[in-house]
Amino acid sequence: MRQLPLAKLCTFEVSAKHLSFTKAAEELHVTQGAVSQQIRQLESRLGFSLFVRHHRRLSLTSKGAQLAAQLQKSFQDIEFVIKELQAEEHDNILTLSVIPSLATKWLIPRLGRLQETYPDLQLRIQASDSEVNFYRDRIDVAILNSHLHNGKDFYQPLLADKVFPVCSPTYAKEKGLITADQLSTVALLNDDSEWRFSTPYAEWEGWLALAGVKGVKPSKGVSFNRGDLAVQAAIAGQGVALGRTPLVIDDIQEGRLVKPFKEELDMGNFYLFVCPDEYKTRPYVQKLLYWLNEEFRKDSSSTLFAEGPIACA
Repeated sequence: MRQLPLAKLCTFEVSAKHLSFTKAAEELHVTQGAVSQQIRQLESRLGFSLFVRHHRRLSLTSKGAQLAAQLQKSFQDIEFVIKELQAEEHDNILTLSVIPSLATKWLIPRLGRLQETYPDLQLRIQASDSEVNFYRDRIDVAILNSHLHNGKDFYQPLLADKVFPVCSPTYAKEKGLITADQLSTVALLNDDSEWRFSTPYAEWEGWLALAGVKGVKPSKGVSFNRGDLAVQAAIAGQGVALGRTPLVIDDIQEGRLVKPFKEELDMGNFYLFVCPDEYKTRPYVQKLLYWLNEEFRKDSSSTLFAEGPIACA
């Protein structure tokens, strides 16, 4: 078979996906009759049936199922190669998926430094809490908050994720916060965005246990589905929130927040740089990773977090 009937094979692959000539016609923007005719011509060319035609429905023959599976893989491989070739033409354009709270509180304030360092880099930011599908969503790199990644993608830890109470200086002074036991007398602000597969108050419960505090119920406080909202409520003097280093470091440095206690809860999570393994050698992927490592290194070595609690008086 020197010349494969590619158009007809494409029509078959779409029809096999839907098990419907009508739906295949809608996707291909042709008539149902055209799809049916192409499938008949392909079956005649191949010398075997691809579909079993039932009353008002289709099913694949065993040979049809084998061919459909191979075509799906082959078309995906072709699409990937094309995207790779296109990426080589525009290797200075990167689409970055990032957690919304991290984008708001950490990345956006530092974009000027990134542009100064790499003025030719065109960064496209997609803020999302959803699971990243690099190929479907055309994402080049992502910053995730997770345990160490065990998938097939390339990953590198950027910063250990630790949480600790923060509040506004005025709130700390008004409440006279000196010991963690006093948290029973204040409003706790909870970020439950990271705990879809755990209890909503797991972080507060973990930190309170670490600090040896008993009798405090985080459920009496206000919960938010984004970390930056809990931090903003703390800045507004609405209570005590659990802060993460990248989400609160700027606010602490600029005096909008204080860290009343020294204990930091480590649940084993990291901020991870993740990308498909075949993307990791791209020049601007490497440059972005280098810049992120440098910025996170500065945060992790900050004296605000190396020397323990911030004075509240």
